[in-house]
Order: sequence, then C-alpha cells, then structure tokens
Amino acid sequence: MNLFRKLFGAANTTDRPSLQEVDAATVREWHKRGECLLIDIREDREFRAERIPGACPAPLSRLEQSLPASPPSKKAVFLCQSGGRTRMQAGRLASCGMGEAYVLKGGMTSWKANGFPVERS
Repeated sequence: MNLFRKLFGAANTTDRPSLQEVDAATVREWHKRGECLLIDIREDREFRAERIPGACPAPLSRLEQSLPASPPSKKAVFLCQSGGRTRMQAGRLASCGMGEAYVLKGGMTSWKANGFPVERS
C-alpha cells in the first residue's frame, strides 16, 4: 500500500475507509472483557488531565509515531473529547492498519455522562 495512502487515507473521499461509531456502554463492556484497545487521540495535556483507565495515548498531532501495536484479536477503539476529531479523521484512523477499528461515539463526554470511570492527574 502506498505510504501516503496508509497515513492519510485515499485521495478520493469515496475510497476512504470509514469507522463504525460504537456507544460508550458497548465500549465499556468490550474494555471490561479485554476485547478492545482504547486509543485516545487527544493531545498530551488533555490526556494527562483525565482519561479512561487503561487507554493508550496517541495524540493526533503525532498519531503515526505513537500508535500502540494492536493485537489482532482486539478491536481498536479511537476516542477524543466529544467524538468530533475522531469523526473528522476517520479515514486517517482507519488507514493506520489497526485491524478491526471503531470510534467511541461522543468520546470522553459520552463516557463520563454514562458514569463510567475516569482517572485524573
């Protein structure tokens, strides 16, 4: 696969892979069962301030350099604060070679609104 295409998705938006949005309750269940890898694309200061326990930081500004290796048996779930950045970057995220990948619908905002655990510095 062409390196540019792998990093930034296809030039034609109709060729761009898309990521399915998944709700916070489903992600919580996957996470509790060890079925997913949570990848937080918010920037360092946001991640340090609060994060989902066990989430891996992969700031959007350095995404390709900081992506964790995703075991083939695990789903990759990307998240940001409200879901906007992950939706806008879905083609780029899906092109990162993470296998089965999803977006946390509503991001951290949805996670917290459901009362799910958050770590704070």
